[in-house]
Amino acid sequence: MTESLRTFPMAATFQHKQYEPGDLIFQKGDSGEFLYLVERGSVIIWTGTEDDKRVLGEVGTGGLFGEMAILNRQPRMANASASAETRLLEMPASVLRQTINRADPLLVQLINVLIENLRRSAKDTDPQV
Repeated sequence: MTESLRTFPMAATFQHKQYEPGDLIFQKGDSGEFLYLVERGSVIIWTGTEDDKRVLGEVGTGGLFGEMAILNRQPRMANASASAETRLLEMPASVLRQTINRADPLLVQLINVLIENLRRSAKDTDPQV
C-alpha cells in the first residue's frame, strides 16, 4: 500500500509525521483534514477519556484510517493515538476528495451509504461515538 501511494500522481502533497507512544493524532469532533497511512508502528482508535479508554480498533503497518470524516464531511467519531513509535503518511482530504470525485457517481453514492451505515451502527453499539 505504501509503495502504491508513493507513485500516486499527487504524492508530493503527502506529509510524513512521526508520533511517540501516547501522542494524540486526532480527537473526536475534529474535522477530517487528512487520511492516514501507517508506514511504521501502530495506532489505536478509541472513545472515552484518557483515563477510561474504550478501544475500537488498532491499525498497524500498511493500514489506513481517518477516511470516514473525509468522505462524508462529518466530524471525527473517535480519537486516534499512537500506541508505539509511529510514522504516518498523511494525505490531504482535498486529494482524496478529488480522487473520489473522478469515480463513477454510483460508486461515490455507494461509499456514502456504507459510511453512513457504519456511523449509525457505531452509534448504536457505543453511544459515545
